Amino acid sequence: MKTLQLFIEASHSISNSWIDSWKDKGYILGYFCTHVPEEVVYAADILPVRIRATGCSETSLADAYLSSFNCSFVRCSLEMALGKKYHFLDGVVSCNSCDHIRRGYDVWKHKVGIPYKHFLQVPRIINDEALGTFRHEIGGMKESLEEYFNIDISEEKLRESINVYNDVRKLMKELYGTRKNGSPKISGSEFMSVITASTAIPKHQLKLLLNQLLNELVDREGHSNYRARLMIVGSFLDDPNYIQIIENLGGLIVADALCYGSRYFWDLVEEKGDPINNLAERYLKKVPCARMIGEHDNRIKYVMDTVKEFDVDGVVFQRMKFCDFWGGECFMFRRELKERGIPFLELEREYILSGVEAMKTRVQAFLESIEARRL
Repeated sequence: MKTLQLFIEASHSISNSWIDSWKDKGYILGYFCTHVPEEVVYAADILPVRIRATGCSETSLADAYLSSFNCSFVRCSLEMALGKKYHFLDGVVSCNSCDHIRRGYDVWKHKVGIPYKHFLQVPRIINDEALGTFRHEIGGMKESLEEYFNIDISEEKLRESINVYNDVRKLMKELYGTRKNGSPKISGSEFMSVITASTAIPKHQLKLLLNQLLNELVDREGHSNYRARLMIVGSFLDDPNYIQIIENLGGLIVADALCYGSRYFWDLVEEKGDPINNLAERYLKKVPCARMIGEHDNRIKYVMDTVKEFDVDGVVFQRMKFCDFWGGECFMFRRELKERGIPFLELEREYILSGVEAMKTRVQAFLESIEARRL
């Protein structure tokens, strides 16, 4: 599995060989949230790389600016920015995905020293007025990139970018679908490695890699020695090692509702018509995360449909400590899944992997309870 190993290695660092090669010839922008339309950046011949903080071990620099009650991902990413770990970035695009990232961006803007900075206002509701607002915001982002980098993002370039991103999404969905059968050929931790690495690889090259991976999986023996098929949902999670802990105990992750998972690639962008409007439609109306108001019913439907389609035995709800959106969502998910008879486990965590033994104990008990239901 040569290609899978490339993805796994790339997921272990915030940089990789593709970033290094791109840096030799062009610009790289970091972005914070899946609501940021990467296609606009890519159409400018700039590489969009999602901000991760892999390798963070402490937050002494960031703690001078942010409270200990701020999300530990935001503190870790700021720590690495202040420590010049994102030296390959020529700019950053942030948005109002949550108050923690919003406040973290303020510090990035004034203290980090990255040349280009842009803030994208993303509506929290889905209606015609919000769509018009978001279209205006994406247009403003396009104009900002054109002015700062002295480039022209033509409609033709936008269409080409949308096309290659859609091709990548289709391949990711095909890879994701291989986990439906009784012996999935790729584990949950391996799949997260693919997605995590994919957010930092040029999409033209990523298409080739995903095709290679799908071809290599054909002859691979599937995973069949597991105790339960699980779905993982919740807040920001980009660490395959976290999923590996669950899988080492026998809980195979066969599906997810994560932004480093199915929410990243599930919906395509319409390729006919106005590309800016089509991007606004897709990024505002995609599988909704907890920041979107009035969309809880759609979130629970998405999870329940996936539970049925992937023959899921139980749902693991992980949430970052102090994550306001997913904290409230967890309360509703727990109640509604219980009413539907779906086993549910809540795990609170920090960005830096910790409390592993306590986590193992809870996962072990959860798996035992699922097994007991079969008797």
